[in-house]
Amino acid sequence: MVSLLAAIPAPAAANGCDPTAKPCRYEMDGGVYHAALPKGDGPHPVVVFMHGLGGTGASTIRNKALVRSATGRGYAFIAPTGQRHPRRPRAAWWNSRGATNPSLRDDTEFLNAVLSDAVDRLGVDRDRVLIGGFSNGGMMSWRIACDAPETAAAYIPVAGLMWRPLPETCVGPAKLLHTHGWADPVVPMEGRSVGGGRITQGDLFAGLNLLRDAFGCKADPPNETSQDGEYWRRAWTNCAPGAHLELAVHPGGHGVPQSWTKLALDWFEAVATARAPQ
Repeated sequence: MVSLLAAIPAPAAANGCDPTAKPCRYEMDGGVYHAALPKGDGPHPVVVFMHGLGGTGASTIRNKALVRSATGRGYAFIAPTGQRHPRRPRAAWWNSRGATNPSLRDDTEFLNAVLSDAVDRLGVDRDRVLIGGFSNGGMMSWRIACDAPETAAAYIPVAGLMWRPLPETCVGPAKLLHTHGWADPVVPMEGRSVGGGRITQGDLFAGLNLLRDAFGCKADPPNETSQDGEYWRRAWTNCAPGAHLELAVHPGGHGVPQSWTKLALDWFEAVATARAPQ
């Protein structure tokens, strides 16, 4: 297994880059991540956002609208880079299926190492971490929320599902807001076979059922429904302590809506037991 010992901590601007002025790149054993910090004193809550298949942390951090919508509200923004794809050497990806091939990086372990490094190097608040991602990055968010929910305070995947066969159980409880486009043809809510039929995306509603069981929700139907701008929302709040499950569907396709960061951060600040930014 790839060694994931974090690099020796260093001051945020030790490499000549100040993450409060512009995004910075940080190297560790096992991978790299990019980060931007808000103005003001920390420790800051943090959004960890994972790219889709073929993206990188560098491409994510260049999305100024996405990054500034988080840092403008007092959140640090971390964009890690996935590992090299075994069949597409120019593409980065996340090991969201949990494959045990020893040549593959354990990405749950990697993200924990990134967070430990960011606490030491950047002074972010380890107790106020949101983990999300788009497409393949969203799939990885689901996997961590299922297998290791203690990794973050909450999870905010977009347009990414677990793979079939779904696990028999998830650890639970956790807080998770899933966002999906009604017209998504790449990762449809029902899932689809990819890779020449070798693997099949999961069904969103089967995944939600799995989480309801893990989260100790009292019933299958949501106990709250609402329309919030372009989002149709369904929430399961009558669950075990520490659990909250919500689905937000929008009319678009395979993408991250411009209003998504506000949706996700408003949700987190409303449901998380961790305190909101001061």
